[in-house]
This record gives sequence, C-alpha cells and structure tokens, in this order.
Amino acid sequence: MSETLFKTIALAIGDINGIGPEVTLKALTQMPWPAAFRVAIVGPEAAVQFWQNYLRINLRLPRIANLDEWPDGAAVVILDRDCELPEVQAGKLSAAAGNVAGNALRQAIELAAAGKVHAIVTAPASKHALHLAGFHYPGQTEFLAEGLGVSDFAMMLVAENFRVALVTTHLPLRRVAGAISPDLIVRKLRVLQRDLTTRFRIYQPRIAATGLNPHAGEGGLLGDEEKTIIAPALQQARDEGIMAEGPFSADALFGRCKENRFDAYLAMYHDQGLIPLKMFGFGRAVNYTAGLPVIRTSPDHGTAFDIAGKNIAAPASMVEALRLAAALLASN
Repeated sequence: MSETLFKTIALAIGDINGIGPEVTLKALTQMPWPAAFRVAIVGPEAAVQFWQNYLRINLRLPRIANLDEWPDGAAVVILDRDCELPEVQAGKLSAAAGNVAGNALRQAIELAAAGKVHAIVTAPASKHALHLAGFHYPGQTEFLAEGLGVSDFAMMLVAENFRVALVTTHLPLRRVAGAISPDLIVRKLRVLQRDLTTRFRIYQPRIAATGLNPHAGEGGLLGDEEKTIIAPALQQARDEGIMAEGPFSADALFGRCKENRFDAYLAMYHDQGLIPLKMFGFGRAVNYTAGLPVIRTSPDHGTAFDIAGKNIAAPASMVEALRLAAALLASN
C-alpha cells in the first residue's frame, strides 16, 4: 500500500506511573486494525517494555526514531526519540513522569502540525505531574490547543450518541459564574456545530444548552445568568444558523436524555455535564476535543494512581477512544 494511503494515529503515552500504559497495551490487544490505519505510541520504548513485561502482554512493537522508518507489516510501533526514562514507580506522583508525558504530547503535537499524523489519542496524564515538570496547563486539552495554534475549542465527552460539551472545564466552581459570557458560549457553539457537521457527519445538528443555576434560574429568583448571558448567546447562535435551544434546567434536561432528540448538549461547567454523561456511559465514554485541526480523543478517566500496577484497569474507554479516532478518520 502506498505510504500516502495510511492514516496514522499518534498515541501519547501519558503518565508512565499511572494506568495509561496498561490500558493502552490492553486496548491494542483488542483492536483488529484495518490495513489503512496504524498507531505510533509516542514515548520511551523502555517504559512500554517495562509495562509489557510487568503485565505479561505480548505485542510486537518495533521501535522507530521517526515515522519514515515504519517497518513493513507493522500496525503499531513505538516512536522513541531517545527519551531518557526515569524509574517507573507505579502509583507515584512524579515530576519526572510528568516530563515524559509532557514531552510525548509535545511530540504528538509537532507530528500533527507537520501533517505526519492524522489523529492524536492521549493516554491519561496527571495534571499535577505535568505542572511539576513545568507544563502549566489546566489539562491536555489546553496543551493541545495552544500547541496547534487554536484559540476556540471545546471539550466534549461522547458515549454512543450522547454527546456533552462544556463551556468551562477545569475551573473551581466559585469562578464559573464569572467565567461564562455570551461571547464564550457562542464560540463554543460554533466549534461544536462545525465538528458535529464536518467530522460526525450530522446534518443540521440540534444542540441543547443548560442553564447555570438550579431550575435555570427560575425566572431570575435563583440567578439571572440565564437571562443576561446564556439566552442572548443562544439567540446570537441561532441568528448565525446554529440550531441551539435552551437554556434548560440541567436536571430535567439530562433526566430525559434517552427521550430527547438532541445531537449534543452544552453544559456550563464540568460536573454539570460529565456526571450524567458518565452515568450513561461510564468506562466506555470518550473525551473528544472539538475545534482542533486534527482529531483528538482520549479515555474518559484519569491516571488512577490508586490501582496502577495492580493489573485491574479496564481498557474499555481507551478501546473506544481508538475506535472513535479511527471511525472519524475513515469518514473524513
């Protein structure tokens, strides 16, 4: 097959002390890759080998220094640019592990910016470890957006046809009300509508937006952000041709999610949107970033230091992250 026909996924290794390498290796044993797809695990070969030996997972994973060296017949390789490997310490917070995770993500970004990979899948990384290593981002999503030169993006969790995007993400709750604005909401709706249309192939997607306050403010008795911020933003979005409805009381809206005919939901803050999403699809949901020039997915969970090294981490969400990345690549 011609080199140009391959679609390559960069899989950033994440925190080597967490469950990222475990769910990555387990997921790769479950993925029957079509001939047109291939995966490059970005990170130190020694870390992958450590976890292969520790977990007794037998995968053929050739090491390459750049994507031009891809060996014939290999669907998955380790892309290792002579990374120095710190000692793997399962379950331990470490600046050294954060450095590995940050450098792996930075390399994946460079590959995407150069057009050498078509999607990025990120294994879980500890925000604390990344900060200790000098990567000061709220999360991998913001790291990716800055590295790819994107200012408008949206974090969206996907479980089957249930899709929930967020206006604010990793922000203390006391700061949420001051962070939302009509402009921010409209920008989130634009990237959400664009990706639902172009990547998910949904014609004229319907998007439901939540309110911020209980009962969507109950006419202003419980807060006025619905009237002064959210409703004007939704009207502006509709004026632009975006089918945005609301603001709805979040509990009632998500309580009827199986009956609703919305293609996606826009929640005002992290737990408001992710609690119902994870109740619906915990363990098999996928984190997708709308607005990036390349497809990006990740599992819906973190590093789970408490179970790292116990060989009990379930790979279902990583499997779904890989499957969604491949499916979106196949349809675009």
